[in-house]
Amino acid sequence: MIEQARRWLPRILPILLLGIAGWILWREFHTLTPDLVSAEVRSWGPWRLLAAVGFTILSYSLLATLEWLGLRWAGAQVPFRVALIGSFCANAFAHTIGFAFLIGGAVRARLYSRHGASLVMVAQIGLFYGVAFGLGMVTLGGLTLVVAPQLGAGDFQVPATAVQALGVILASSPLAYVVACAAFRSPVKIAGHQISLPTPGFATAQACLGLIDCFATAAIVWVLLPQALIGFADFAGPYVVATLLGLVSHVPGGAGVFEGAVLTMLPSLPRATLAAAFLGYRLIYYAVPLFLAAALLVRSGFAAGQLAPIRRVWGSLAPALIAIFAFGLGAVLILTGIGRIAPDRLEQLKATVPAVVVESSHLLCLISGLALMSAALGLFRRRSHAATLAIAATAIGASTALLRGLDIGPAIAAAALCIVVALSRKAFHRKGNWSTDRLLSWWLAGVAAVLLGAVALGLWVYDDTPYEVRLWTAVGYHADPARFLRSVAILGAVLLGAGAWALARAGGVQVVPAGPGELSAVRALIEAADDTTARLALVGDKALLRSPDGDAFLMYGAEGRSLITMGDPVGDRAAGRALLWRLKEIADRSEARMVIYHGTPGWLIEYLDLGLTLLKLGEEARVPLEEFSLEGGRRSKLRQGHARALRDGLTFEIVAPPQGAAVLTDLRAISDAWLIDHGVHEKGFSLGRFDPLVLRQDPIALVRQEGRIVAFANIWTGGRVEASIDLMRYGPDAPNGVMDFLFLELIGWAQSEGFAWFNLGLAPLTGLAEHPLAPLWHKFGSQVARRGGRYYGFLGLRTFKAKFDPVWTPRYLAASPLSLAAAILDVTRLVGRSSTANFADN
Repeated sequence: MIEQARRWLPRILPILLLGIAGWILWREFHTLTPDLVSAEVRSWGPWRLLAAVGFTILSYSLLATLEWLGLRWAGAQVPFRVALIGSFCANAFAHTIGFAFLIGGAVRARLYSRHGASLVMVAQIGLFYGVAFGLGMVTLGGLTLVVAPQLGAGDFQVPATAVQALGVILASSPLAYVVACAAFRSPVKIAGHQISLPTPGFATAQACLGLIDCFATAAIVWVLLPQALIGFADFAGPYVVATLLGLVSHVPGGAGVFEGAVLTMLPSLPRATLAAAFLGYRLIYYAVPLFLAAALLVRSGFAAGQLAPIRRVWGSLAPALIAIFAFGLGAVLILTGIGRIAPDRLEQLKATVPAVVVESSHLLCLISGLALMSAALGLFRRRSHAATLAIAATAIGASTALLRGLDIGPAIAAAALCIVVALSRKAFHRKGNWSTDRLLSWWLAGVAAVLLGAVALGLWVYDDTPYEVRLWTAVGYHADPARFLRSVAILGAVLLGAGAWALARAGGVQVVPAGPGELSAVRALIEAADDTTARLALVGDKALLRSPDGDAFLMYGAEGRSLITMGDPVGDRAAGRALLWRLKEIADRSEARMVIYHGTPGWLIEYLDLGLTLLKLGEEARVPLEEFSLEGGRRSKLRQGHARALRDGLTFEIVAPPQGAAVLTDLRAISDAWLIDHGVHEKGFSLGRFDPLVLRQDPIALVRQEGRIVAFANIWTGGRVEASIDLMRYGPDAPNGVMDFLFLELIGWAQSEGFAWFNLGLAPLTGLAEHPLAPLWHKFGSQVARRGGRYYGFLGLRTFKAKFDPVWTPRYLAASPLSLAAAILDVTRLVGRSSTANFADN
């Protein structure tokens, strides 16, 4: 009889508990109406809702930390990023479906197996989680009995001191666990596998994280209840019992069992209040994470084989669909802020949100809408920057739409778009500028339509409002007409500015890059030039302007409304001066601006005579070769690094042109790996690029290790005066210090060849004046160099070049004083433009 009961009880108990829970739910909720529950949901306000979301994020963060500890304890070498995804997905599925050990283990096994984690390791992680959860629940229940003993003593006529004593015992269970882990260090044999208990440090972290997680999950439901009705200590006890009953029932997520137990133990709380809290808890802690986890698993390849056709179709349609939705959502965020705030929502805002937050949120939501409408252009063209802007704008728009007027619909739509764009980031892979010229007129028409709609809507809503000057500065909960006027003014200003920008960029000037014949005609001038910048003409992406006698030329490109030279004129000085005036005449006929980029101090008088204003770009590092030596204490680090490189087996050689196909193939592999490793693309104009047709004609410096090329640089020479390099790239397996070694060997080679200088290149935005009275450009450039290290190593680059004790030579940008800002933008776009040329390898 006992044996039969033991066999059938596990099968009957879940059905029995679910039946009891269903009866309790019907008894308690059958009189409720959707209106009563929705009224309770509206009473939450944004702060209680945000608090519930915050506790959910905290809970999953704690579980991710437990996952990482469990992986370390099990000995699995899983990358941190994969562990984060594994923790979130496993717990989201396990919480909702139930059977946490099996479901969570299946997800972990699928994600971690490709990183060498065995099924035993996955089982250990599940065990680690189970112990943490059990300790957390027992400890929280014990603390509840200590703080609120009446919860356990009231119905059973048990003395409060006895209940508190039981609570102390339960709350002390983590300490007993840690002591056991410290005392029993021998492996335990389970199912034929040797498993050691966690170390005391791991055990302590396990117990603490489990307890805090239980606090956080209990708080999700509690914050959705009016705190005047029940304190956290009074709620935590029923929560623990209900959670354990839901776990024992094996019902997915404990659905029904959890709610029935809470209702039974808290009979005095309003049923509609509890129903709303249960719905919010299930949505925030279960449904949303489950949806996100499913999307993450699909994106990470969990079901790649089955969903590959769908992903391909979505990848092709996503940019256009998301762009259309982004523009429409931007318009919605703008137009929904024009009308009056509904009275019931206004009362909730007054009770929960300060007036200054309402005003600020309205402005931020308006800006988010404009940003989304602007991002639509880039999203349509698959620009990665547009996707980043859309994610930020939707995240801000979702929160501010709630805070400005409890606009739940637009907030949900913005949050959904944010998730969709984030999960579709691979569809937005293009870099570079936005290239919006052809679509700009459509965008302007759309913004104009939104502006007209906002004006019409506002005039209709506020037809009885006397429009006075004081309205512009009115703020507060009831200042809807003032917010309407400010919104229309901002929209009008944006439309006017965008239209002016479009007109300024309309019909940008075009130039035709020099062909092989023109480049051959100026090669002698390039070879004789003292400045190796002249070699940039051979890159092939610039137009040439030659003197009638062929004794001088200058190279230039076009961007927007600017004709931009690269460096000074090359060749005879008088002929070069005439070429500058010819270029200014060409710019004048084209209604374009003339810009000098990378000019040297030797030509400043000519640039000033042209009516241009000078801005310092930075300083070029030129090493005087006659006095350079590795001897002495000042060069000890360079000397030691060079010696270490030789001990590591690095060798240096110069390969004279023409270069063979085999060498160029090896260099191409290194160059491609370098670009990927640094997250950059080939550029042009002021930099060379990997063009086999050009590189074949240059001497190549190679660094080898055990006969294998690990780094290279192509050498440029200017007459017999200056030597420099253009491309300097190294493979991912190159040893540390390879750059120092390459430069030192190149400097030694240039010394032996009789050159006077070795040019290390420009250190941008350095060497600017540091003084309170310095020009504005110097102050701005210094701040960019100091604070922009995460985007470009301005100061680090100068520090690296300073090791070679160079002479710093300034380089300048020259442009009309009325168009300096536009000139800087055009130069930035031209220099940063991705190379689209398709260069042949033969």
